[in-house]
Order: sequence, then C-alpha cells, then structure tokens
Amino acid sequence: MKQTITKNLILNYQDGLDDFVNTSINIVDEKTPLIKEIFECNDICVGQLKASFFTDRNDFVNYISSISGGHTPPSWATGCFYNGEIQTLIDLNKKENLEYQTHTLIHEIVHLYFNKLIYNKYEIDRIRWFDESYACYIDGHIENIKIENLKEICVKLKSLNDFDMNTLDNIKNVRTNNYNGYDMFLTVGKYIFENNLEKKYLKILKNNPKKIRKIGLKILSKAISYVENLN
Repeated sequence: MKQTITKNLILNYQDGLDDFVNTSINIVDEKTPLIKEIFECNDICVGQLKASFFTDRNDFVNYISSISGGHTPPSWATGCFYNGEIQTLIDLNKKENLEYQTHTLIHEIVHLYFNKLIYNKYEIDRIRWFDESYACYIDGHIENIKIENLKEICVKLKSLNDFDMNTLDNIKNVRTNNYNGYDMFLTVGKYIFENNLEKKYLKILKNNPKKIRKIGLKILSKAISYVENLN
C-alpha cells in the first residue's frame, strides 16, 4: 500500500490509484469549507482522518472485517466508515464511473463528521436517512443528475406514501426490489440544502432527535413536491 498524508487526511491506497487519490483530495479541499460551516467547527474538531482505497473487493472486505470485529459491508457497498475510518473500493475497469467514484471520499467524510460531532457527542442513535441526505448532497453527485431524471425518481417515490424512513437504519433495507434508498437521500438532500434548511434541521437533531425521526416522511414529501416544481 502507498500512503499520502495531507493536513486533514492519512490516505493508504493500492497501486494504480495515484491520480484517483489526488483528484479525491482536490474534491475534499473544495467541499471541506462547506462542511465546517454547516457543523460550525474547525480542523481540531475532527482531527486527521484515515482512509484506505482498494481496487480488489476481497481486499476491501477483508480489511473491513479485520478492523470491525468480523463485520462485512453489503455486496453493493463501495464506500464505508467502519471503526472511525474510511474504506473505499474503486473499480478501475469502469472508466466512465471513475469521476463519480472520486466523490466517495468526501461522502464518507460527511458521515464521520456526523458521527464525531453529532451522534457521539449528543448520544444520538444514527438516523441513516438524515445523514445520508446530507452526504449525498455535499458530495456533489446530484450536480450531474438532470432535473427530468430527478422528477422520474420522484414519481417512483410518491408510491411510498406511507413509508417509514426509519426502517432505513437497517442497512439491509437501504436497497430492495421495491425501492432504492439513495433516491430518497438525493431528493431530501436537494430539498434541504436548496432551501437553506441544513443548519435548521441539524439544530433540531441535536435538541430533539425524536422529532427528526417523526418527520422523516413529511420531509420526503416536501422534497418530492420541491423537485416536481423545479423548471
């Protein structure tokens, strides 16, 4: 494994990922000021984060298992944050998706900020749909999705009119034959950030996490309506 150390990161990575790692670092540098503003923190709050990049799935899974007491990620997962560090699987054979994959590091960093500055600090059980919505917006993936495609996603989401967002806390429920939880995360994230609600909802989470759990479906409904009315 090679290693690159920056002010905020210790990055270990397998051969062939030099350019990928450098691009990922640039994205982190670009997005970090936004994260710090939202969480109202500085470099000292979280400290130097560790991340490992893999090109082989077996290495990826075995490493996670070795640091997490035998836990393994879902078959579809390519970015994780077990044991307070980041693990990323990169598929170099999918050249068309490499740019998309370079945003995985910043996505997982958002999760670690949530863990360190919200969940652990305030002793709150993780609310997956909430922090995933923030991570899916901040990482920039949604910038490449056309409005018409988002609206198509929302048509599918409207059929989930009695869906309990809190069932997504179980990783097995994030992707099923009936829905893709990441469609919800992208939609909710877009609504929250483009309506300047990110700090408001974070404040509610800190003070009243039960309220956030109760209004999950309401927020999703508002997010769907917001996207439907976009030009």
